Amino acid sequence: MERSILVAIDNSWYSPKILRYLCLLFSDQPQLAIHLITIIPCQVSEAGRDWLDPQELASTIDKATLQKFRAGKLRMDDAHKKLTANGFDEKQIFTEVRLSATGVVSEILRETRQGMYDALVIGKKDLSMVEEMVTGSISGEILRKNNGLPLWLVSGDVQSHHFLVPVDCSPHTFDAVDHLAFILKDNPRAEITLFHSGALLAAEEITPKEFFYEKWGKEWCDEHLRGDEKGHFHFHATEQILQDAGFPMHRVRRRDTKTGIEPGQQIVHHTKGDDYGTIVMGRRSKDVSKGVFKGVSDRVLANVKDVAIWIVG
Repeated sequence: MERSILVAIDNSWYSPKILRYLCLLFSDQPQLAIHLITIIPCQVSEAGRDWLDPQELASTIDKATLQKFRAGKLRMDDAHKKLTANGFDEKQIFTEVRLSATGVVSEILRETRQGMYDALVIGKKDLSMVEEMVTGSISGEILRKNNGLPLWLVSGDVQSHHFLVPVDCSPHTFDAVDHLAFILKDNPRAEITLFHSGALLAAEEITPKEFFYEKWGKEWCDEHLRGDEKGHFHFHATEQILQDAGFPMHRVRRRDTKTGIEPGQQIVHHTKGDDYGTIVMGRRSKDVSKGVFKGVSDRVLANVKDVAIWIVG
């Protein structure tokens, strides 16, 4: 299949919300493969897991872990039934309940490195930034350790096909829109708003167009990285990426604002005030300084719920 996503589910309250989100957006997308995985921590060695068949492996673990493994199997069967009941074909769905001695986060990240996936989907608990710093979370740890695979975090109940995409003249914005275009190019209902903030504390990053030559090609860049009098080319170039992928442009619109203090605040404000179900954001590399306010994506993650956030980069 053309696109493939890895979906981590467990016994938490947000796993059913992840499934509803997938049904909302992709139930009629036959080119999308969904790999559901549940990780059961245990004391079995990695060698034992690799060499023993499931029945032999189950006989080596303690009773409590075996019960969790069986419950995971039942939960996976229910997830499979929910997806097929909502229009997914059997051939699109792959399921696995895996025992692991390395822990949930390590095992999920290991799978992302070994598999050929276009995104990882996980649930996001509704923690404040302070609470997450104190208690930690699986989603937060995966976000920190992720090797660059686009990460979709589903928080609460998402009910809209409308995507909000913050854009500027930076490479990570282009990567985010490129990922979005690849995933949504034949989606029949999705709508996209390209959002630019000129807020007071916005640190506008305008990358010279020569920087984009390697990935996008000189001819494409010379034609489409045309900016205004200040050198901004965020709207035209990102629209062209969507158009090149085949996304219908009548379902794309622009939104520009110069109000507010900083971009993260404006993104949260518009998400809460309008009918957006997903925010798609590029993320700067870890070695780039993000200043006293941290990154925009960090602030947005800490202040929204009932929305999915795609972090690319």
